[in-house]
Amino acid sequence: MITHADILHGKILIVDDQKVNVMLLEQMLGGAGYDSISSTMDPGRVSELHRKNRYDLILLDLMMPEMDGFQVMDRLKEIETGGYLPVLVITAQPELKLRALKAGAKDFVGKPFDLAEILARVYNMLEVRLLHLEAKRLHERLQDANKELQAFSYSVSHDLRAPLRHILGFVDLLLKDAGPSLAEPSLRHLTTIAQAAKRMGNLIDDLLAFSRVGRAELQTVDVNLNDLVLETLPDFQAETTARAIDWKINPLPRVRADQALLRMVLVNLLSNAVKFTGGRAEAKIEIGSRSGENGEDEIYIRDNGAGFDPQYVTKLFGVFQRLHAQDEFEGTGIGLANVQRIIQRHGGRVWAEGAVDGGATFHFSLPHSPKA
Repeated sequence: MITHADILHGKILIVDDQKVNVMLLEQMLGGAGYDSISSTMDPGRVSELHRKNRYDLILLDLMMPEMDGFQVMDRLKEIETGGYLPVLVITAQPELKLRALKAGAKDFVGKPFDLAEILARVYNMLEVRLLHLEAKRLHERLQDANKELQAFSYSVSHDLRAPLRHILGFVDLLLKDAGPSLAEPSLRHLTTIAQAAKRMGNLIDDLLAFSRVGRAELQTVDVNLNDLVLETLPDFQAETTARAIDWKINPLPRVRADQALLRMVLVNLLSNAVKFTGGRAEAKIEIGSRSGENGEDEIYIRDNGAGFDPQYVTKLFGVFQRLHAQDEFEGTGIGLANVQRIIQRHGGRVWAEGAVDGGATFHFSLPHSPKA
């Protein structure tokens, strides 16, 4: 959080070829409590000084001999590659103000100096600059934390696979070698161990997939959603062969997306629709689209299955969050978290609507692309 004291400690550089102007500005700012003020009358040194000291605010006179303020700003852009120039221009020529703003300056003050105006603009610019830097630092820390978390998840998941393989292997050996001589309770215990180990294996595989989704570079292409949906349907053939399912696939838009990741989204959402309609004599699954907010393409998948309690809707897309017991519907609780991560990486949104025993509708949106 930026405080009043932080602003007064902000590093300020005054650039003016007139010593009387430099002294007057130093007096104004020093009298207001600013304690880190530097100055130069040589505009050619500004870039060197800023590269070394990284000023929070540069008070820059526009009209100077040898090098004007516009040339100074051009050089500063080579240092401030993020596009933010902490420059407050000083000019006695009103007609130059708009040009200065277009050149990258964030504000301006006129000559002759007005004490109240200068102090107000300096304070506001320093506050914005420090907030900008703080936001940048927080963003970098968040990115680092996410990378560490993804690396940790991958490492832990990978390291857990070996002991699980040993458990399953020894259970299988026990069943083969001693199975005929074991009592029924002992056989049930071994079967329970094997099932638990397999479930843990599925959790690890899903956790690895979740980690990979966060690291993979997006390879965006023009995707025909109708073709992609039809391509995913054979994945569910084993679960749907003996069932009565009324599939309704409405016309879908073309979108710009990573096709492999978008296929993962559809597989997760459609497999959920197939799974949670398992108790219906006639399951109904509908896939459609409509124009969403801000020109987004919104896709929905609706079913008449078990649904969910809407008061827990915020838990749906969390890792390992499940709203149904394992003995009701199998799952690891990572699929929808993957859906959310993939769609958010594309700049879209995910949300859901449902009711207990009243079916569910899952939505995701993608930014509309004119090329799609």
